[in-house]
Amino acid sequence: MKKIIYGSLVWFIVTLFVVYAFCLNTAAAVFSESIKTSLHVSNVGVSIAVGAFIVGFAFMQIPGGYLLDKYNARFVVSGGVLLLALGNIIISFANNVILFSLSNLIQGIGAAFAFIAAGVIISQWFKASLFPILFGLTQTLSCVLAAIIHYIFSVALATHTWNEIYQLLALCGTILFILTLILVKSPSDYTRPESLSLKDSLSQVFKNRQIALCAIAATASFGTLLAYAGFWYLNVQKFYSVEMLDAVNISGMIFIGIGIGTPVLGWLSNRIKSRKLIIHSSLCLGTMFLLMCLYLPHYQIQTLVIIKMVSFATGFLLSGAMLFYTVVSEISSNSTRGVALSVTNTGVFLFNTILMFFPYLFITKISTMFFTYLWILPFFIIFSILLNYFVKESYPK
Repeated sequence: MKKIIYGSLVWFIVTLFVVYAFCLNTAAAVFSESIKTSLHVSNVGVSIAVGAFIVGFAFMQIPGGYLLDKYNARFVVSGGVLLLALGNIIISFANNVILFSLSNLIQGIGAAFAFIAAGVIISQWFKASLFPILFGLTQTLSCVLAAIIHYIFSVALATHTWNEIYQLLALCGTILFILTLILVKSPSDYTRPESLSLKDSLSQVFKNRQIALCAIAATASFGTLLAYAGFWYLNVQKFYSVEMLDAVNISGMIFIGIGIGTPVLGWLSNRIKSRKLIIHSSLCLGTMFLLMCLYLPHYQIQTLVIIKMVSFATGFLLSGAMLFYTVVSEISSNSTRGVALSVTNTGVFLFNTILMFFPYLFITKISTMFFTYLWILPFFIIFSILLNYFVKESYPK
């Protein structure tokens, strides 16, 4: 019982790390106009400064997973928080775009540890059947808390500078670093396997065809969902003459659906003792609702309740793609789990970024409506469903 209680405390602290990383990842975008004005830079300069976080995050994903496999979670997780907080502290005093970009890069490197650390910690402290539920709850808390914090950011900008807000976040990061250093650790009865080199770990991961299949399928489905919810939905709602604030609320319904769907579908997969069935069913139904999100007319009524319900259902059902992470965890060994999860997450992250630009390739001078290029979104999810037929059931017998 003591192990469960302490393990829950460790999981919650690491989840706060995920929330902290997620907030700093998107904070620069929230503050972009203020940053552009105070640092006297162009839109391109702001984009480069904000993009530095993405570079650091992508660069450190796989090495971060390897370090979590090889060393005690206390040192790796606290090191990740320290880098994130250090970048946060420096950025709060940034007075030029070079210093801002450098500190944002450091933040990205630290943030790369967060989501993978949650998966590794859960696998070390809890039985396998709890992984999809707790990993889903990590996603839930990060979505909900980040949304609340971003709203607070928007309000605070009216009376405070972005530097002052970053300084407050830096204080939170310092406190979080102390908590991780004192409380986060691997369980005492956890047997760490013989360590492998990064090259050998990657070799084992890529030689496992099931891990490769799950990584590609997760990339094609969850990466697509994030690209739609975070970017492309706005183009669709603009076409239907939806006001910006209402469009943001519709996007919020998608993320609420994701936040609720990940632990619920994880729990349901335990109840019916199958990962594959839930993945297949949820992605098929989710694709139907995504098509409704894209092409269902906004009827001439005084409420947007229909599209909000459809958006929630889309996020809820397509969050079943998160179970690919569970499958990867269940078929990985203790010596390669962190690397396997980081490879999967890297694919999702990079594909989400690519999908913000890729559909533009299908725009022509005579065909600029969203429905002529956003067909690519359901296309990739259907591709993920097809790959799921070749994934073996991983539910522990």
